[in-house]
Amino acid sequence: MVKINTVKAANAAFINRQPLTAIFVGATGGIGEATVRQLCKIHGSGGPGLRIIIVGRNTIAAQRIIEECKQAGPHVEICFVHAGDISLLRNVDQACIKVTEILKSSETAQVDMLIMSQGKVEFGGRINTKEGLDESLSLLYYSRMRFITKLLPHLLSSSLPTGAKVVSIYAAGMETWGKLFPQDLSLDEAGHYSFMNCRTHAIAMKTMFLEDLAIRYPGKLSLTHIYPGLVVHSGFDNPTFPWWFRLIWKVMKPFVRFFPMYLTTEESGQRVLFLCTDKYPAKGTELDGESDPVGGQVVHATDGSEGGGAYSVSYTNEINDTKEFYDQLRGKCFQESVSSHTEQVFQAVETKGIWEPKKKL
Repeated sequence: MVKINTVKAANAAFINRQPLTAIFVGATGGIGEATVRQLCKIHGSGGPGLRIIIVGRNTIAAQRIIEECKQAGPHVEICFVHAGDISLLRNVDQACIKVTEILKSSETAQVDMLIMSQGKVEFGGRINTKEGLDESLSLLYYSRMRFITKLLPHLLSSSLPTGAKVVSIYAAGMETWGKLFPQDLSLDEAGHYSFMNCRTHAIAMKTMFLEDLAIRYPGKLSLTHIYPGLVVHSGFDNPTFPWWFRLIWKVMKPFVRFFPMYLTTEESGQRVLFLCTDKYPAKGTELDGESDPVGGQVVHATDGSEGGGAYSVSYTNEINDTKEFYDQLRGKCFQESVSSHTEQVFQAVETKGIWEPKKKL
């Protein structure tokens, strides 16, 4: 585990080194909110400049977060973009248009950090959106990759020495817990969908997509997804969860702080921000002792290369060992399949308004 004092020192050095623009998607609660709060707290009133754009559905929660964050960092510029249901890619596109308008209204349109935590836990069966995608899989994969691609010009204009930072918060390293169906990536076929399988598909496809971006834009993008650990927040008390989960949670809640993967919201926010430091560089950039308080150690990417630009990280900020799992898939051209499938979904929704997978004969 990377020690929390090391994490805090690296974050403070990074945030106070240069002005930053950060976009948070799904940050009106949970880990996203915690990360926004830590970012504002570290920057404080004496930082070099910080602009934050929060994209989400809950306007009331966003206003509360903004008001409280302004107390910690009175000179921080914070905007809220109401996005509606971002399991719909059309709403993602609209949100990105609004974000772009905000960016272009200022002196610089660059984006240095894009941190995404949108998602939901669905214990039941598949729930189709109006665009033909499963709601959970869209939030965890398609909408997140859509945000990256639509905001790509702004990310590529970042002046950070180790590239713009893209962070996706969700279950990295848990891709073997469910079953993967390479011929049914959107889990449309009968009997393929389950909570575990949805998670496996979201993680595996995300890894391949992020690797592809790291290769295509060397020196420009650092892309990480993380398993954030067990962080207790209001989302666990969702009244729509099945009765058995609510009962188990009621019994377990007083004891979760003793679990090894338990993190406070403060520590979770700090560890997510740590992924934006020079410790996790874009492909083709190098670390040095000054910018990396850990001592110049180069972390391994998901393809096994040092500093390869795409990373899978645990709640301890250590790299998940997933190379063997993905090496087998790469031998079957899985990365190419993911890239092609994702582009087909994006084009179908953009042109026809709905994803309609080809029926098997």
